[in-house]
Amino acid sequence: MQATERDSHDTDSMTRLAAIGGVIGPILFAVLVVVGGVLYDGYSHVSQKISELGGEGAEYASLQNLNFIMLGILVIGFSWGLARVLGPPYIGPVLIALFGISSSIANGLLPCDVGCKGETTIGLLHNITGLAGFIAAIVGMFVLARRWSHDPRWQTHVPFTRAAASVAIAGLVWFVVTQATDAQAFAGIAQRVFVGAFLLWISVTAAMINREPVDHPDTVFPS
Repeated sequence: MQATERDSHDTDSMTRLAAIGGVIGPILFAVLVVVGGVLYDGYSHVSQKISELGGEGAEYASLQNLNFIMLGILVIGFSWGLARVLGPPYIGPVLIALFGISSSIANGLLPCDVGCKGETTIGLLHNITGLAGFIAAIVGMFVLARRWSHDPRWQTHVPFTRAAASVAIAGLVWFVVTQATDAQAFAGIAQRVFVGAFLLWISVTAAMINREPVDHPDTVFPS
């Protein structure tokens, strides 16, 4: 095997590995959230936010914060793999990668305060980075859906992408309303609606990458 062929094969394997990470990451995240809820005495998935598992006062905060960071790394890897399969323009994958940086890694390094109310500097930064990342992710989904509507390889994925983005928007708006009106009874469910919709989309999309050829072996993760 010539060097160029070997390099292409290695790159292709890396893309497949990134896709596998995109499938596993959201599933692992959900499992660890459930585990964290069991360990957190009195925790309610209905009314409490996911970040509270890693926030101030949580006994096993490091578990959830590590969970955030691992998800972020895997999402960034997934975005890189998606960029390689699709080729330019890269705006969609970059927006998804911003979620991994902002809503996952930053959230893991900047734990929320009690109740995630943003009353401390770090707590406020946690909330800001989390919201910014999810907005980027939702926009990225719509950007990709528009692009895929003209791509025969991905057209069948467009309805699901738009539906997932729409559910994410609805959940995010619902969550913001619960925070603005201090109606916390269902804040946890509202958050899990938009988080779940996006993470499900990542897993499904990552699984689809494995069926696509890598047409751009010289692509470096876009800046």
